Amino acid sequence: MNPTFSNWSGFITSKPEKILSIANIDQAKEAVNYAQEKDLRIRTVGATHSHSPLFTNDGGMIITTDELIGPITVDEEKQTVTIPAGIKLKMATRELWENGFSFTNQGDVDVQSIAGLIATGVHGTGITHPSISSHVRDVSILTAGNTRIRASDNYETLEAARLNLGVLGIVLDATFSVTPRFYLHEHNWQENIDDLVARVDALVAENDHFEFFWNVDGVETAYAKTLNPHEGPPDSLPELKGQYVDRAHIVFPSERTMKHTEMEYSVPFESGLECFQQIRTLIRKGTHNILWPVEYRTVAPDNGWISPARDRKTVTISVHQGTGEPHEPFFREAEQIFLSYDGRPHWGKVHYLDREQLSGIYGDGWEKFWDVQRKLDPKGVFVNEYMQSLKPR
Repeated sequence: MNPTFSNWSGFITSKPEKILSIANIDQAKEAVNYAQEKDLRIRTVGATHSHSPLFTNDGGMIITTDELIGPITVDEEKQTVTIPAGIKLKMATRELWENGFSFTNQGDVDVQSIAGLIATGVHGTGITHPSISSHVRDVSILTAGNTRIRASDNYETLEAARLNLGVLGIVLDATFSVTPRFYLHEHNWQENIDDLVARVDALVAENDHFEFFWNVDGVETAYAKTLNPHEGPPDSLPELKGQYVDRAHIVFPSERTMKHTEMEYSVPFESGLECFQQIRTLIRKGTHNILWPVEYRTVAPDNGWISPARDRKTVTISVHQGTGEPHEPFFREAEQIFLSYDGRPHWGKVHYLDREQLSGIYGDGWEKFWDVQRKLDPKGVFVNEYMQSLKPR
């Protein structure tokens, strides 16, 4: 009987024939050789923090990268850092700080592996801040031909590698542009949702980072947060409610320990509040018992081929449900609202789109991405059944 492998929440499971852990390139090469000898598809995983079936690989091989770690390499002159693929973001940012640098932005958790960040297009919030993939300067990949390549040697390869869905090969390390380390001042507060919505655009414009959560609680409360650069040092600011100053990598992430599943769509910034209000109306109807919050963030435009923020300022709206509660009817209804606002799904979260819909959303970017994939992996060694169902024919 094949072992069961699950994502972090236990909600998505897979029964691969083989699970291997790699700690270096030699072990990675051995794994690729073994898989091809046995005619097994390969998927690699890091923190398993995805809510999508990206990693599932029934009857194939799952390679874990928790041990694919080592020291980070900082280039002070170029202001870049190269990080082994298996290191978790929390540890990488701590070491980066010790070397005098920070990421310009981070998501609201820091448990992901470095390779996972760029496999799924992780982002934070801030209308002047693009996704983390936008800061990728190079990626080292072991291809299906068991050859190590540097993505920066070829423009198309680098563009595909920035947000790669795990289908190009085994990511060994990634290089990012970084900035001199800085502190952040956080201010969090509660406010009536209608009052907050009336000034959301101003809060987005006036703060480096802004986000809010809303959930049905009987009194229509929103939970808002701003983050802005600060000269430091760390300060608990006891005289100011909901405010403090600390190192950027400490302030960016939050604790997210409750198991859940999640859908997130990116919509044009100009439609963000209207779309949020439609999702709010859906939840308030009470057809679906949704007690988990809706999250509202912003992302700067970028030019990534399959980036949800491609060529437009973006609002991201996330809906959640506990793993023990029914989610699909609600998620499917929410997805139709998102799509009506020209929404694009987060690659690491739930969506129900097929290859034709994704091709329609990303157009030539979708085709270019898969052209690179076919060149690096012509036999589809790194394409699981789920990704095969989305791959252009």
